[in-house]
Amino acid sequence: MRIVAFVGLGLCACASANDERAKGDAGSDDAPAIDARMIDARMLDAYVPDACVPTAELCNGLDDDCDGSTDEGFDVGAMCDGADTDACQEGVIACDGSGGTLCTDTTTSTVEKCNGIDDDCRNGIDDTFALNVACSVGLGACKRDGVTVCSTDQLGTACNAIAGPAAAETCGNGIDEDCSGADAICPSNDLPGGAIDISAGGQWTVDLSAAHDDNWTASNLPVFDCGDPGGRDAFYTFTLPAEEIVYFDSFGSNFDSVIRVFAGSCTAIGATKACADDECGQTRSQGAIDLAAGTYCLVVDQFSNAATTGSAVLNFKRGGRAGTVIAAANGSVSGNTASGQTDQSVASCEANSHQPDQAFAFLSCPAITYTVGASLCTGATFDTVLYMRQGAATTADTVCSDDETGCGTNGWQSKFTGHPVTGADLQWFIVDGFGTSTGGRGAFTLSYTIQ
Repeated sequence: MRIVAFVGLGLCACASANDERAKGDAGSDDAPAIDARMIDARMLDAYVPDACVPTAELCNGLDDDCDGSTDEGFDVGAMCDGADTDACQEGVIACDGSGGTLCTDTTTSTVEKCNGIDDDCRNGIDDTFALNVACSVGLGACKRDGVTVCSTDQLGTACNAIAGPAAAETCGNGIDEDCSGADAICPSNDLPGGAIDISAGGQWTVDLSAAHDDNWTASNLPVFDCGDPGGRDAFYTFTLPAEEIVYFDSFGSNFDSVIRVFAGSCTAIGATKACADDECGQTRSQGAIDLAAGTYCLVVDQFSNAATTGSAVLNFKRGGRAGTVIAAANGSVSGNTASGQTDQSVASCEANSHQPDQAFAFLSCPAITYTVGASLCTGATFDTVLYMRQGAATTADTVCSDDETGCGTNGWQSKFTGHPVTGADLQWFIVDGFGTSTGGRGAFTLSYTIQ
């Protein structure tokens, strides 16, 4: 700078010596001379800044307090947490443009999840969830113990135990095998001692799905046992005051069923009298049997102990008289109303049919209509009356025939054709005779068609 001043001074000296303009106005020499020291001072003022005046330090990128540092005390660049509700430092401290600071964390609040991570940076990992707490899953025999762990959606907890497998329930044993929450209640006739009296006839329903499996008698194989050792069962009892045919079926049940009839009470079961299984093209049971006077036990059974359903429907009817059970097919059967028979019914088409009579019964299936015919035209020599009844033999005739033209040598015989029969039931042919004398009875052969 001083070199420049000297040069300037030299130039000024030259001008003063050679240029009249260096003089004062009108060529006067009274103008003040330029002082080189003045020029030097002015040059220094132009190139040397004023001294720093300290003020309070602000956050603005300047050294406000003249200490050689900027923005000290404001922790600019340090990690910080914003205004959200978590405690996670997701921003840094920066100047706010007004001398103060702000946190650059503008993220939303991070909510704690159950995932093994301290998501909200507060109070530790998964701190809002109750983990490792004793718990259990399943009911009854399926119950298993464990502890709580994070659920798969990370929003809560779940028990880490796995329920055991359910099993077929057996009622009344205090064990909840099917894991429904309680031991099943046994049917009232689940055991022999609770057998229901069905002597009056009717329909009964029972749920065998949790009943005991406690009846099967391997006697007279294969005639009377008709199937596997069976499954869960229910007991019924009936008493007959005299010999008669009884009818039973399990149509309406929802499982493969077997019905067995035993002599004696259910608590003292005797010989097997009947066994029915898979009738009418179904896996349900239907049967009829002529029984002597006495007490009997009827058991509705599942065909197999592998059955898982057990809604049973039992239909039971008393035939009201003795008779012979025949197959539901075309055939013939012989008898003799003069030998050991009694007068048990009167025909609707002949009021004077007070002769000993003889009955034959066959079974009809559900949802099937049969066409039935029967004839004594060539099978008897006495004056016959022929009729049919359905259900109990004591009900009204469904068809009746007497003295058919062209039937027999004297026209005293009976026959019918094309008689429709429908529904699951007991169907009866009754062979009777006219009058009261011994001439209205005798040997016969009944021919029939059941199609």
